[in-house]
Amino acid sequence: NGRVTLLSGATVGGDVVSKDPPRIADGARVGGEVDRARDRFALGRLGTIGRVFLWVAASVSSLLLGAAFLLVGPRAAEGIADAGRTAVGPAIGLGLALAFGVPIVGVLLSVTLLGLPFGVSLLFALGLLYGLGYAAGAIFVGRLILPAPKNRWLSFLAGWGVLRVLAIVPVLGALVLFAAVVMGLGAIAVAVHRSQ
Repeated sequence: NGRVTLLSGATVGGDVVSKDPPRIADGARVGGEVDRARDRFALGRLGTIGRVFLWVAASVSSLLLGAAFLLVGPRAAEGIADAGRTAVGPAIGLGLALAFGVPIVGVLLSVTLLGLPFGVSLLFALGLLYGLGYAAGAIFVGRLILPAPKNRWLSFLAGWGVLRVLAIVPVLGALVLFAAVVMGLGAIAVAVHRSQ
């Protein structure tokens, strides 16, 4: 994890591997290879394949969640898009509160013996909660691109497609993911409040 220094007269029978480039003085002898640790242990293609697999899995799951939204509650999906468009501030505030508050509540409940089952269940449900927020975010973005009365399916696919293409960009993708989840969760909360 640092730099290897071989002084004159040093002999290494095998390889020299270090994170930083090694300093090998004249007169030092290395019997094997001189290599950098990050190059030798890099995942290479395996890391790229893993990232592609993760992107495909996230794309398919968010597509299915969005399709479920549109099949089960088409009017609810329109209400979510409308809530995100007409109540931007409350949607962002409620989305941030849900995105950060639910895990905090889950951890706090897990500390107590009586709250442990509920807290652990809440923490396990975070993936679904954030997935629903992302799908709702795609519905919201889609309605910004193709507003009503255009076909809600085409609108959702447009929003989903934009979010999935942006997900490829390293830093921007993470920011867009966070923004979509926050906006989606907030729009769901506003739409539920309006329906009461």
